[in-house]
Amino acid sequence: MGYAMTKFALIALTHATRREGWAQGIRATAICPSFVHTGMTAGVEGVPSVDMIQPDDLAELVATALTLPNNAVVAEILVNYQLEDMF
Repeated sequence: MGYAMTKFALIALTHATRREGWAQGIRATAICPSFVHTGMTAGVEGVPSVDMIQPDDLAELVATALTLPNNAVVAEILVNYQLEDMF
């Protein structure tokens, strides 16, 4: 429960930052990746590491969001590894 509440709070903060900072040129995007093949997910059972999101692929998505013109913003980027349950 604590994880879900914290994640919701951070997404809300990101949206509030985007709205409040828009006039000053501040943009914010919530990046919500699933399992990323890093040391943090090394011991996860049931998700083979070869199926996880590669860090370079996630970095490419973030770089794309950062290079958008200042009149556009991606509010959230949800990145799943393959096809996983979301609900």
